[in-house]
Amino acid sequence: MTRTPRVSLAVLLLPAALACGYRLANTGAEVPTSAQTIRVDLFKNGTRERGVEVALQRAIEEEFRRHGALRVVRDPDPDLVLRGTIRNLRNQPVAFTGADEAVAFQSRMTVSVRLLERASGRVLVDAPAVQETTDFGAVRGVVIGSSPRFQQETRDAKDLAHLTNVSLTEGQRASARGRLVELLAREVYVLTMEDF
Repeated sequence: MTRTPRVSLAVLLLPAALACGYRLANTGAEVPTSAQTIRVDLFKNGTRERGVEVALQRAIEEEFRRHGALRVVRDPDPDLVLRGTIRNLRNQPVAFTGADEAVAFQSRMTVSVRLLERASGRVLVDAPAVQETTDFGAVRGVVIGSSPRFQQETRDAKDLAHLTNVSLTEGQRASARGRLVELLAREVYVLTMEDF
């Protein structure tokens, strides 16, 4: 009788989970239960994308407010301070026509995050590369006006026929940036508060 080796489901799913942007549990120190307030500092912007640091700060603050575990403050003496750097924001073509025209892009943003206990200066979380991705169409034939993602935007589907590919691409790129900011705000919240 031959025995087939057993492989745990967790071992099989681990590579898939890592490839999808999930991560293992936080390896930093736990957030003190006595913490009541947090200040989210403006992230340093290491990209050429102006204003993305302001949008990210607001989105992270809103994420903390929504969950309510800590009160978001702007004063100089909070219990915790969240700092970070927007390391990169790239839009890479991922689909092309037969004439090598880009028709779809993948947008990727990477940030580093550090959560500090202000009084002691102790680093509670240090995540050097938190990353999110999203995609967007760049020509009218790729952008589907009836998709839920497009319907969340301010444009009407009947306007697609009147847009040039350049103006459509810029609008789609801006929407993708907004989605990345929201995704990263959620990820930063989970990363810093998962043990709280």
